[in-house]
Amino acid sequence: MNKGDLINIIIAYYPEREALSGWALAAQQGAPLRIWDNTPGGCRFKDEFPILVFQGKGVNLGVGPALRLLLNDLLEEGLWDKALYWDQDAQWTYATYQWALVLHRKFDNDLSANNKMLLSLQAGADGETFPPGLVPTRLMMNNGMVFPVGQGASLLSSFTPYFMECTDYQICYRASLQNWTLVTAYGCPELKHDPTQPSLVWSNGSKTYRQRIYPKGRSPQFLLNLAALALNALTRRNLPYLRIFLRNILTHIAYRTWFNALWHLRPSGRRTPNTEL
Repeated sequence: MNKGDLINIIIAYYPEREALSGWALAAQQGAPLRIWDNTPGGCRFKDEFPILVFQGKGVNLGVGPALRLLLNDLLEEGLWDKALYWDQDAQWTYATYQWALVLHRKFDNDLSANNKMLLSLQAGADGETFPPGLVPTRLMMNNGMVFPVGQGASLLSSFTPYFMECTDYQICYRASLQNWTLVTAYGCPELKHDPTQPSLVWSNGSKTYRQRIYPKGRSPQFLLNLAALALNALTRRNLPYLRIFLRNILTHIAYRTWFNALWHLRPSGRRTPNTEL
């Protein structure tokens, strides 16, 4: 294993053929890729893309447990220094991977110091300078998160990771308790984090804002997990994370209420909403 070796990892659950096609293209261009298949019985399209490497148990283990097993497998292989995680609905290309790989080699000493750093990749404006500065943060989403394989496997093995909701909150919080460094790098090319997720979009005239809307069925578990994290932060007197968790509980409820209110006030004739929202 060489410092800077970086593999893309994805946890898939009934992925669409279009997503697999994009992953296969990146793999053909040279981006190493490993897919944990959470689809019960296995993804029905995977035989169409022999270049893609799938593994799994044939059942849905959830994001957190599957990520732990995937990092453990990579650790046993001993071939990879870092693992770049993507949600299945993220849009990224070989150029995205190349940018992340060069970034790691530029900041090799910082990113490998004690091997206890989580890095989050974010899109940025065209023409942004490279290498970008690493911006300290307390919270990042799973999508675009770079794990050091060895310490990442150890981190996720030290607690029971959530099935799906709030896995990113939980990982960041637990990493901070173990004195990890969390940073974000902006300017990643050809990256869209969740373009297919239902969202509220609004503008103040000069800037457009977008807020992801959780499906109704997932909201209770999201709020329950976030409340559990808030209670833990309270008992540990970890005020920075307590504020984050309480704020996001309130904003989630507010946006959920706002979305429902806007829908009930919709103009007549608008199509029937997706009942899963």
